[in-house]
Amino acid sequence: MNPLLEFSAGVIPYRVEADGSLSFLILHSATVRNPRARWEFPKGGMEPGETPRQTAAREFLEETSLTEWGFREGFERNLSYTYLRRGRKVLKSVMYYVVEVYDCSNLARSFEHTEDPYGHWCRWGSFSETMSLLYHAKIRQLFAEADIWIRDQILPVTTTLTPTPR
Repeated sequence: MNPLLEFSAGVIPYRVEADGSLSFLILHSATVRNPRARWEFPKGGMEPGETPRQTAAREFLEETSLTEWGFREGFERNLSYTYLRRGRKVLKSVMYYVVEVYDCSNLARSFEHTEDPYGHWCRWGSFSETMSLLYHAKIRQLFAEADIWIRDQILPVTTTLTPTPR
């Protein structure tokens, strides 16, 4: 039996805090079977006629209700993995983008997310806090790449002035 192919897209959302630090948003999934893998970035399946970017935008809005955000151009990474669904092998490919959130005041939970044992359905956290909640090695690696890319894009470039010889 041939494996099923699934295509999804998602985002790695971040915001710049008042002190200049970065916070990343992850959501607690109600549909993931492995309880250790429930924290994840917003993502979902592509609908007919959608591009991966359109899917990512739609899923982010559906899962968070956030409207004040934008794609950061230049980061687009594909993550592929396999899993079993009802005894059948599924090959899944997820395209991830980076988005900057400008206002999170209307953040709202969708039916796809549930609270963890501490009452949180979402978490804004630093790189290390977010990394500690992500379970799968591939998403942890992709997140590390995104963090480096974001920091390279937004941190001010400093030039070292060399003294003029006398």
